[in-house]
Amino acid sequence: MAYRDGTDLILGFVIDEVFWPFGHSTGCKISDSSETGERVTKEASSGKWKEKYIKSLAESIQADGFVYDGDDEAQKVGMPTLKEAWLAAKPVKARYAYRGEENTKYYEGDYVITSLENDGQAGDDEKYSITLENSGAITPHVPAGNNG
Repeated sequence: MAYRDGTDLILGFVIDEVFWPFGHSTGCKISDSSETGERVTKEASSGKWKEKYIKSLAESIQADGFVYDGDDEAQKVGMPTLKEAWLAAKPVKARYAYRGEENTKYYEGDYVITSLENDGQAGDDEKYSITLENSGAITPHVPAGNNG
């Protein structure tokens, strides 16, 4: 077994049923969380134990990269597309997978853009940062017979 390289984690949008990775990205962080509740019944309270259950699941994704001008394929999901998606104020379909598995083994769902930053400092590369939060279920797509 080998360690995975973070470079191989690919995030992108699905546009017209085609997966387009974020162009010139430098980082991606996926955070999954659960909202829990507690049950304490008369029987359980005598033992001082609480029963936990999951109320809801949530996922947020933070990504960043360089703003690049001139490479149409890599720029398909670059800063101009991200800005248009944010201005539309509607969920976007996002997908993440490991390099080489983008169309066979991945996670996908609708997300809202909760934050979009464009950072252009004098004398430095222009950068973007985006935060997405799920809007509904995240669906795993795993080929039959492939358990991971």
